[in-house]
Formats: sequence, structure tokens, C-alpha cells
Amino acid sequence: MNRPIVVLGGPTAGGKSRIALELSVHFPCEIVNADSRQIYRELEIGTGQPSVKDLQRVPHHLFGFLNPSRQFSVSAYESEAVPIVDQILRQSAVPVLVGGTGFYIRALLKGTWPVPPADQNLRKRLKVIEFRRGRSFLHRLLKRLDSAPASKIAANDSYRVIRALEIRIQTGEKSPDLVLSKPDRYKTARFFVYSPREQLQKNIRRRIDEMFAKGWVEEVRALLTKYPNFVAFPAAASIGYREIVRLLNGEIDLESCKEIIFHRTSRYAKIQLTWFRNQDSFLPLSGPQDLYKIVDSVLQLRGDS
Repeated sequence: MNRPIVVLGGPTAGGKSRIALELSVHFPCEIVNADSRQIYRELEIGTGQPSVKDLQRVPHHLFGFLNPSRQFSVSAYESEAVPIVDQILRQSAVPVLVGGTGFYIRALLKGTWPVPPADQNLRKRLKVIEFRRGRSFLHRLLKRLDSAPASKIAANDSYRVIRALEIRIQTGEKSPDLVLSKPDRYKTARFFVYSPREQLQKNIRRRIDEMFAKGWVEEVRALLTKYPNFVAFPAAASIGYREIVRLLNGEIDLESCKEIIFHRTSRYAKIQLTWFRNQDSFLPLSGPQDLYKIVDSVLQLRGDS
């Protein structure tokens, strides 16, 4: 297949979804999710999943399909996403991969490295170390053993830090350069959406306010009613959900809840932006006004210009 796919990455609240929707004006396209939070069912508001209107306008894939109690690996994402992208290409449409989870994007383009299954005994030992020495100690340990994943995983993201340590210890090898050197599966036009820091923070605050206005608190209350142990689910790690649980429990007030969510989101957006800036072949977009850059790239890759 000689047709390209569009990759739209960047930080949360940067405007990726709006740009993806606007592309449908210029050529037939279908949107494929590359966000590790938007995969979960029943977390529509807090993870910013597409509205009914958006779903009616453009076909969407891999949004809200997974039970909130389930883990979902990068290799599982690859297995789900590749057949979807291939089918879209066979239909002569343009797949538009949208999201801020860089490892998902890399898995689709490059494939994944076969890794051993989790070793529960090893995981327990690492969790004991985390409890005794703290998350930052484990992150420093990972940095010494394998600097590549350590540079891309936040020190407070204990799940991914521990998983990276497990892989390093079990295989005895560092993250393979082989995956990064593999040719891409697809011809791609790659972009990341960039906003100045002040503007991005305004966007984040506005988005948080909009989510609360849409009923985010009620969404979390419904999840707790349906799943009494929701806070232990993988989906509950999505920014804002545990904070709203604290709000519902009377531990914090509404303004404190919003402020905590804002700071967590801002830190995460910074990590996302750093990841995309460090990737080859990703061109910056300042917003929907740069849509012509994507359209021109797609036309050139298709040989239409």
C-alpha cells in the first residue's frame, strides 16, 4: 500500500482532536486512538473521549472499548491497531493516528520488542523496595540499569518504572535499539501540536472546567457505584479520577480538587511534549491554522501534487 497515514501527537489539551476532525474536510479519513486513557469504557468525560457528534462526523476506532479493570499493554495495542489501520488503507481512506501516548505510536510504526510476562515474585520485591526507599530510588535504579526507558518515564509513574525494571532484570538486556532502527510499517506524515506554555496552561484549565461542567463528578460517582473497588483499577490511574474520589469522600474541596488535577495534567503535558520533541521526523504544528501543512504532506506522499 502506497498511501500514507497521518500521526498527530502532542500534549493533552493541545487541540489534536480538533485538527484531526478538520482533516475530514480535505480527504476521507478515519481517526485511530493513540491515548492510553481513552481506551477505557465509562471514562468518557474525564479522558476527553469524542462526543456523539464527533463520532457521527468521522469514524473513530479504539476509543472506550476496554473494561476499566483491565491492564492494556503496548503489544496489545499494536495487535489491535495494526489491523484497523490496514483496513482503513484498503478502503482508500487516510488513517489519522491521534494521541499523546508515544509508546503506542511507536508500537504501531515500528512494532514492539517481545518481552517476558510479569514475574509476580520479582514485582513484589520491587514494590517492597519502593515502599522502603521511595519511587525516586527505583527511578534512579532504572536510570543506572537502562537509561533509555528511564528518560521517558516519569519518576512518579511507579507502574511503568517497575515494569521497565522487570524487563531489564528478566532479560539481562537493555531496551533494544533494534526496534528503533526498524523501518516504519507505513508511509507517514508526522506532526506534534505545540502551544506556548502559557496558552497550554490556559487550555488545560478551561478543559478541566468544561469536564466538571459536563458531569465528571457524576461519572466518577457512577463508577464507584458500579465498581466499589474502582480506585484499584488500572483505569483509575487516569488523571483526575482518584482526586474526584477524594472530593466525594470529603477529603478535599472542589477548588483544591481542580487545582491538583491542573498541576498533574500540566506535569504530564510537559512529559508528553518532551517525548515528541525528542523524536525524529515529527514536525511542529501551532494549531488548526497549520492544517494546510498536513494536507500538503499527505498529497505529496500520495503523489497528488
